[in-house]
Amino acid sequence: MNVTRNDDGRRPDADPRVTDLLRSHYAAPQGERYWNGLEERVMQSVTRSVTRIGELRPAWWSGFGEFRAADIRNVGLIAATIALLVAGATFVREAEREATARELAARAAVESALPLPLDDATLTTRMRPHLAEDAPERYLHPLDY
Repeated sequence: MNVTRNDDGRRPDADPRVTDLLRSHYAAPQGERYWNGLEERVMQSVTRSVTRIGELRPAWWSGFGEFRAADIRNVGLIAATIALLVAGATFVREAEREATARELAARAAVESALPLPLDDATLTTRMRPHLAEDAPERYLHPLDY
């Protein structure tokens, strides 16, 4: 059978013959036997599923259903507190490491700027002259105060 539309598809009920064919094809079954059989098949499927669920052993995640909202909130607060403590300790330790690294770098820079290593032979008992604050020679002697 060849069915064509004669209205260019502008209205859903433009061709009454096609509409009647579709209604008869997609209409719900009228007999009680179909509906009783459908109900029986659905109930058997539900019963099989319930027995399968009952046969399953509880898994490790099955205990999570017993938590209350307050329990979950308390666990979350404890976890957040621990995370903040770890982050704070990491921050303090990193700041200490940076300060130590800066101190070592400054010490290395000062030691490398000295022309000769200081040992017993270079030390004298002679007093160094104390220069005035505004004396230009003060900048030529870095060890004078």
